[in-house]
Amino acid sequence: MRYWLKNIVAVMLALCVLVTMAVGAVFAFYPRETIDFVQVLYLVKKDFRDPIDLGHMLDGATAGLAESAGDRYTYFLPPERNRSVAMASQGYTGAIGVTVDGEKPMEDRLLIREVRPDSGASIAGLREGDGILRVEDTLVKELSVDEAVSLIRGEPDTWVRLLIAREGEEDREYRVKRSATITLETVQAGFLRDELASGYPIAYILIDYFAGNTGRLFDEALDDMLEEGAEALIIDLRFNGGGDVAATARIAGRLLPDGELMRLVMRVTEQRFLVQDARPVDIPYVILVNGGSASASEILAGAVQDRKGGLLVGTRTYGKGSVQSLYNLNTGSGLRVTEGRYYLPGGSCIDGEGIVPDYIVEAEGNEEEDVQMAAALDLLKAILDGRETLESLLSKP
Repeated sequence: MRYWLKNIVAVMLALCVLVTMAVGAVFAFYPRETIDFVQVLYLVKKDFRDPIDLGHMLDGATAGLAESAGDRYTYFLPPERNRSVAMASQGYTGAIGVTVDGEKPMEDRLLIREVRPDSGASIAGLREGDGILRVEDTLVKELSVDEAVSLIRGEPDTWVRLLIAREGEEDREYRVKRSATITLETVQAGFLRDELASGYPIAYILIDYFAGNTGRLFDEALDDMLEEGAEALIIDLRFNGGGDVAATARIAGRLLPDGELMRLVMRVTEQRFLVQDARPVDIPYVILVNGGSASASEILAGAVQDRKGGLLVGTRTYGKGSVQSLYNLNTGSGLRVTEGRYYLPGGSCIDGEGIVPDYIVEAEGNEEEDVQMAAALDLLKAILDGRETLESLLSKP
């Protein structure tokens, strides 16, 4: 017992020495900054009108360290948020049951596009068209869309506070329950209805988000529809904000032959990512994109466009051409760091620029008509009828 206590004391003394040395080093090289930090921490904790938890202040200071990089995609994740991000990346999470608009730039709110029946959001009284102004104590305008969504999600059967703006009413705070653990059905698939495809055997695959299970789900759905006689394919990446790059490599293997998917350029090194397990389909396909298509969606769509594997239809994509690494810290917290920019096979970096589709089709018209889908169908019908080829359509201005 005494030996065990001696070991603990020795470890604690060693930690104290290391901390003292680290603080001394910081003070020696950054005396003004170190003094400012200590004084601000002390004075705000002592004098602010309401009591402030010291742990909350230190989390804020740590988040500020990441924020000081000046990159919106580099940020600190406290333990609960880190767990929710990790769950979502594997294809499951605790969610409130809403779909948000990732296409429109956020000013001060995140717009709710859909509220699922019998979800926590529906039970709490949230509606389509509501704007989320604040998640817990964090204003949405201080977050990216990905950050806001990850903060709304979390441990299943827990609650999240949302400040909601609704037209004609005063802003109101709602307490919304996250549903039990749900598997994120990141892929939805089926044949298009006769009234849309007019008898043409055209398959449709919608990818909501690239998670750990997305590549497998895409493979299974595509194989099933090919066995049922699919002769053309539409892949819908609209409002897909990205996710797991490994999933894009697997999906790209069903669309492109062996070769480069993208090149990641970091501070001192670069890395090439290749198409994984290439066995591309021999049917024509169109990828639908819009301003909500970002990150991993742009990697997949951009590689297809550069390598002339299929057609892109819709509007200019979001333009997130950077890649982040997620570090899990010993405390359960996480840190997402932008490690580099990616370059498409043709050599372009679309960061801040986005991808211009082969056929630009604005999403206008009445709510009953999906004009981008109609344009994709017309192109595929022209190929299936023999009136056009992929090459001829790609060569048109």
